[in-house]
Amino acid sequence: MPILHVQLAAQGQTADGKPAQLAPAVALQQRGPVVPVVVTIEQNAGKGLLAQGKPLPSPKTGLALIDTGATGTCSDEQSAQELGLPIIDVAKLTSASHADQDCNVYPAQITIQNLGLSINSPHTIGATLAPQGLLILLGRDLLAGCTLFYNGQAGQFTLSI
Repeated sequence: MPILHVQLAAQGQTADGKPAQLAPAVALQQRGPVVPVVVTIEQNAGKGLLAQGKPLPSPKTGLALIDTGATGTCSDEQSAQELGLPIIDVAKLTSASHADQDCNVYPAQITIQNLGLSINSPHTIGATLAPQGLLILLGRDLLAGCTLFYNGQAGQFTLSI
């Protein structure tokens, strides 16, 4: 069972604009539980592309937010398009800011870099995540097979898969 334990660190600014190290608890509260990931096409969809003589898209790296509020896993829409991931469906997305927005669905493979663990996410929903500095939201569809321990006071989280 792979286990990832993270204590966040971040820099902020003092009132006079000088850089200052944030306490781990503050860093975790402000950024959330994020992990570095690599995203590419899901394995079965990739085999289909290769069978058609098409090249596999190049992987993309970024941050994934472990999001227990997201029913499904999401990928940044622009990044999914840049990766050349095939659109396999359209789904309705409801969020805190809007309801029933039509979004593309992509087959993706997500590798959590710190674990070297690849997870197939065959129904990844495209959403606008880049403005938040995110490539992926790891939703409850993937978290269903995980244990997450969030220690806000210590600024730590642990994810086991």
